[in-house]
Amino acid sequence: MAQATWRVIARDGLDRTSMRAIAQELGCTTGVLTHYFRDKDALLDFALSSIVSQLRLATDGADIKDLGVVRDLLDQILPTDASTKTWWKVWLSFTVAVMANPRQAANHAKLYSDLRAFWTLVFARLRERGRLPASVDPALEAEMLLCLVDGIGVHALISPRTLTAKRQLEIVDAYLARLARG
Repeated sequence: MAQATWRVIARDGLDRTSMRAIAQELGCTTGVLTHYFRDKDALLDFALSSIVSQLRLATDGADIKDLGVVRDLLDQILPTDASTKTWWKVWLSFTVAVMANPRQAANHAKLYSDLRAFWTLVFARLRERGRLPASVDPALEAEMLLCLVDGIGVHALISPRTLTAKRQLEIVDAYLARLARG
């Protein structure tokens, strides 16, 4: 259900997404959807939580021993293929919607706080293991990485011919090389 909802959001936008359109995407009736979800908001909450779950699956338990593993993880997250482009379109639709929805804004803020904590810990551990220079500030690098990833995601969707999958990873590689030098 989540992926069908993502496809509809990516195709039609969050505002024009309806229970009917999602049901059609699934090949079922709206009655089937309302059996599981009381309304469109509940279904959209499920779709967003599914995105967050996928992101957490990618990062939870990741044993990041060096910057190569960081690169591999970012390769899974960035919009480099059809699946991750759909994910990003949906994520950005929800991100824009938080401007008018305080509950969703709180959920987004919590997710970013969790991501910031995750990347801060990753960079701190890499620094402790000698994989990063002692001068690296893990919290600052975590914030910079989040900004970089968000920027790449937005620009890859806006300018897909310019910010190809290859170019996205070149940007990541340049960032990681700079980080390794301190």
